[in-house]
Amino acid sequence: GRALLASMTADELAEHLFDVANQFSRGSARLVDREEKAQVAAIDLRVGRKAKASAAYASACAYLAAGTALLDERDWSSQYELMFSLWLERAKCEFLTGNFEKAEQLILELLQRAASKVDQAAVYQVKVLLHTVKSESAQAVATALTCLRLFGTDIPAHPTWEQVQAEYETVWQNLNGRHIEGLIDLPLMTDPELQAAMQVLSVLQDPANRTDFHLFCLLVCRMVNVSTQHGLCGASAHGCAYLGTILGPVFHRYSEGYRFGKLACDLVDKHGFIAHRAKVHYAMGQVAFWTQPIASAIDFMRVTFRTAIETGDLTFACYGMFQSVTGLLLRNDPLDAVWRESEMALDFAREAKYGDAVDIMWSQQRFIATMLGRTATFSTFSDALFDGAAFEAQLTADRTALMICWYWIIKLKARFLSGDYAEALAAADMAKALLWTSTGRIQLLDYFYYTALTVAALYENATADEQNRWRELLTAHLEQLREWAENYPPTFGDKHALVLAEIARLEGRDADAMRQYEQAIRSASENGFVQNEGLAHEVAARFYAARGVKTIAHACLREARRCYLRWGAFGKVRQLEQLHPQIRDAPAAASPTTTIGAPVERLDVGTVLKAAQAVSGEIVLGELIKTLLRIAIEHAGAERGLLVLLPDDAPRIVAEATTGSGQVKVTLRETAASPAELPESVLHYVIRTRESVILDDALVQNVFSADEYICQKRPRSVLCVPLVKQAKLIGVLYLENNLASHVFTPTRISVLELLASQAAISLENARLYNDLREREARIRRLVDSNIVGIIIWDFQGGIIEANQAFLDIVGYAREDLVSGQLRWTELTPAEWRAPD
Repeated sequence: GRALLASMTADELAEHLFDVANQFSRGSARLVDREEKAQVAAIDLRVGRKAKASAAYASACAYLAAGTALLDERDWSSQYELMFSLWLERAKCEFLTGNFEKAEQLILELLQRAASKVDQAAVYQVKVLLHTVKSESAQAVATALTCLRLFGTDIPAHPTWEQVQAEYETVWQNLNGRHIEGLIDLPLMTDPELQAAMQVLSVLQDPANRTDFHLFCLLVCRMVNVSTQHGLCGASAHGCAYLGTILGPVFHRYSEGYRFGKLACDLVDKHGFIAHRAKVHYAMGQVAFWTQPIASAIDFMRVTFRTAIETGDLTFACYGMFQSVTGLLLRNDPLDAVWRESEMALDFAREAKYGDAVDIMWSQQRFIATMLGRTATFSTFSDALFDGAAFEAQLTADRTALMICWYWIIKLKARFLSGDYAEALAAADMAKALLWTSTGRIQLLDYFYYTALTVAALYENATADEQNRWRELLTAHLEQLREWAENYPPTFGDKHALVLAEIARLEGRDADAMRQYEQAIRSASENGFVQNEGLAHEVAARFYAARGVKTIAHACLREARRCYLRWGAFGKVRQLEQLHPQIRDAPAAASPTTTIGAPVERLDVGTVLKAAQAVSGEIVLGELIKTLLRIAIEHAGAERGLLVLLPDDAPRIVAEATTGSGQVKVTLRETAASPAELPESVLHYVIRTRESVILDDALVQNVFSADEYICQKRPRSVLCVPLVKQAKLIGVLYLENNLASHVFTPTRISVLELLASQAAISLENARLYNDLREREARIRRLVDSNIVGIIIWDFQGGIIEANQAFLDIVGYAREDLVSGQLRWTELTPAEWRAPD
């Protein structure tokens, strides 16, 4: 270590830090001189910070611990800066690795040792974060407010709304007519104590939002005011972003909220405020839910997760994950895909030991499992792994009000969809007292929407006092939904219309009710909310059935079932079928057909689920294609089917399925789609519009009658379904029956649409897997060729494989490799061995 250090320039040392630190670590017993120990400890500090920046927290802890071990009590006076930095960085890394007890010990010691207010603030920040991850929000707030008093800032833990309003009005006074976007040109903050106080305000925001919403509002306004008066720092971006989250929901200024959020993102990019990027993107995701397509909000939440991981912010990494799941549910993504996303989020939250995040993910999963039909009954969250009653009994124990509020909102939604309106109303009442925790969060939408629908469903059988109280509630909830719908119609328009329809129903304005039901259905359909479309159909069906219009009620129920099937809500479909057995398709009339499709009346939810699982279970591309076509033919009642994929946007037939002798034969192909194979006009229409085409009788005059294939081959029933994954067209499924018309019934089409959704996901995954196998095959050929030396290793030092060329280069025999004695770490310069 000494030899290396003596021979290196400063630049060379920076390049070989790990090598030097590792050598001194091995020889630490020979270090006796205090100055040399301090020099080596400083190297350990640099290496620890470098490892921490690479998210190698355990490795960073080891280096930092080695540095602290070289110093003693006397160095707190002679080497204060070095000692304080080593201890503080180690406290942060112990926290990041989940070693909370050790982190607390280090924090306690540091608070006694810190020599300045700035240093004390740095320690308090870690303490606040530790309390937050441990779901100790009240302690986090108390800690932060104690720290702020060091800087002469005395903020009450529970400010009045008048205090908040005064701080809010100061924001606009400080703007003094300037555009919001103009704040990006403010100078940078230079006062270190102000910067430290702003950092504490930044970490205080999250626990404040969980304990007192007035405190949260006051804080974000104060941060923006300090920035406009004293200059910008990283926490300024944080403050602007979170001011954006409340401007719309609290002060009804949605466009200004979006502009403040955009300003925050621009500040991070302009000044490189990397440490605040995750927080800013999370806030921007919340703003985007109210003002932008849901996909935009989901993208911000996913960026939150990625950037939080890079900066070691476990709290916001968890936030980004569970709010991504929230967005997927709001967007009505297929439930099986949302379940997989929730599994990853739950695993991460458990690894981070963030209790509230784990419980939030549990709550979301209980809703998804109920809709999928995996719970004991459709009216409970309980199953073999979850006891709903026990969970609710413990809700007040060491859990934040935010988590509890969101649980009751999720239960409200689930119980309304299950038809248990009394339980839904009870859940709404439980959530109502905690709504202050969720102001500005998209979870409020489900509360206002489903509470209004629940009250409307119970209204006619309620007492006079209840009806009087509920009229006020319906008016208030309708007004809130109206505000959101006027601000961004694509997301909120269908919800507002459905509540409008229900109020019109209760007031006896049937014509208005019918018009609003239709508007809700149309808006949900046009904007891709398949679950909300199904719900609007289901609620409309009750309206028509109550008025004796059974034909329309029956049609609405069938459409509701079809929508829920597309969503993947097998539990909901099963419930509808039990309540309304007539919505299943009647058996098709006997016809001279040779198809082997299962009779329509036997197509139940279990069959659909098995079919979807069969498709999702394949990963090898060729086998997936065969499985998909075979299931499609069997369940659709088709004679022939083609799978068309679109490599480079050019449609190509990759497989053909035909029936005969009671079997389905699938042949893999690779030919261009042509008029000899299928009706090109139908194919191009589906590719262009991404909508299914159904020809009950292709021989009857229709818009595709002039197609060359239809004229020559004269098929009877034709069905062409797009395979779409996240707005990307993966391929097209074409089916036909030449012997009978009207073969593709609504039930069979519902099954195929569900399969199409799963198939698109599976085909894309299989394609990626196929590409991976091909790359691995190329690597294998390169390894076996022995043209260059190649080694494959693990991070523990073991060699998984090495080819003969590599062994020849380093001068070892294959026996050395097989015996396990040959390790890559001994062959490799130390600076190359860092985990990153």
